[in-house]
Amino acid sequence: MKKSSFTRKKSSQLNKESLGWVFIAPSLILFMIALGYPIFYAIRLSFFHVSLDFSQTFVGFDNFLKAFSDKWFWNTIEKTFTYTFSSVFITVLLGLLISLALNNDWLKVKSIFHMIFLVPWTLSFVVTGSIWRWIMNASYGILNSILRSINLIEENISFFGDPSLAMPSVIFVNVWRSVPFAMVMLYAGLQLVPDDQLEASKVDGANSIQEFWYIVLPNIRGVLAVTTVLLTIWTFIQFDLTQILTLGGGPNHATELMSNYIYTVSFKFYDFGYGSAIAVLMLGIILFMTIIYVRFLEQEI
Repeated sequence: MKKSSFTRKKSSQLNKESLGWVFIAPSLILFMIALGYPIFYAIRLSFFHVSLDFSQTFVGFDNFLKAFSDKWFWNTIEKTFTYTFSSVFITVLLGLLISLALNNDWLKVKSIFHMIFLVPWTLSFVVTGSIWRWIMNASYGILNSILRSINLIEENISFFGDPSLAMPSVIFVNVWRSVPFAMVMLYAGLQLVPDDQLEASKVDGANSIQEFWYIVLPNIRGVLAVTTVLLTIWTFIQFDLTQILTLGGGPNHATELMSNYIYTVSFKFYDFGYGSAIAVLMLGIILFMTIIYVRFLEQEI
């Protein structure tokens, strides 16, 4: 009887799992087609030279060898890593500081601050880029007007036209938009910190820094890891912001990311084979970063 009852329960569980797969199968198939086919086609195209009449000639690994000898390709890798890790570091740091402030009891009307800080995240990259391109415009931007009115500058600053200022300016705009995500994730993580541990640390005489370092940080490191890696991947593949703010990576390639270079090679120079090869290399870098993320996350959780 016990064996028969166990068999029925196991069979019922298998039927429920099978039914679940039946329900999600159509969406899963569509997702795999929408994601898998473009990736497969890009990988295939990376081994061909595509002429202006869209005829294809097999060239093997020539497109990849061309990338490795292309100084602008290496320039985009350098700019992409600089942009990504600078943006993510500042974003996570600010998100952590804001979430710690919002988690304190002395801050009243927290819901209002939540709404204010979340506004940038609700805007698309296109809208964000358009707004800040107007605010930081060298001729009529309101930021230059404010800086002149408080006597910080005498002449207007070309934030996106000066090669030395373009990358910091784009990083600033990206951080402005990304901080709300880090804030929400880390604020949620702070709610998981056990109150009894915090109370015990106060009884033991721990100060705020010790409390953060030995109690708060160990409890939120899993959330911190997830937030950091998600932001890293999203920022690494970003295209819209630099395309709008610096018109595709200007001035003089100072902010040209890998995604911008792929667009330029493919849709301005019409070298789809070479553009696909760069996209495949970019995919490889992202997969490598994802593997590191999964390994690290397994250790943290």
